[in-house]
Amino acid sequence: MKRICKTIVPKEEFINITDEVQEEISSFDPNYNGLIIVYSKHTTACIRLLENETLLKKDMHDFMERLASSNCLYRHDDLEHRDVPPEERRNGYSHLRAMLLNHQEVIPVINGKLDLGKWQKIFYIECDLGKEDRTYNIIIL
Repeated sequence: MKRICKTIVPKEEFINITDEVQEEISSFDPNYNGLIIVYSKHTTACIRLLENETLLKKDMHDFMERLASSNCLYRHDDLEHRDVPPEERRNGYSHLRAMLLNHQEVIPVINGKLDLGKWQKIFYIECDLGKEDRTYNIIIL
């Protein structure tokens, strides 16, 4: 088993990390057969298998905005009643969005290649843009 930690600076909500994950598998063992887990330890970042299609990503953003609007006030945003640093951001919506998505995906690898469907790509989804360096992890089992 091997754990790899990758740093990412999210400048957009949906970031295709498929190629980076494939590179890590290839450098580990080009003939590897098994499973990998790609996951985020951040409470407002997720890992999902999605189609890399611009309008679908916009639909997903709009869907999440309807479910957990960034324009609403949430108890989590009541910073005066929370024990947090003064520079803490109001991001209750991002926690709710992340709760609806997965923080990890388990993906088979066959002969060193991710065994994904024709349209499937691995996406890092940042529900709280404005954060700087973030990480995601890959566990090769």
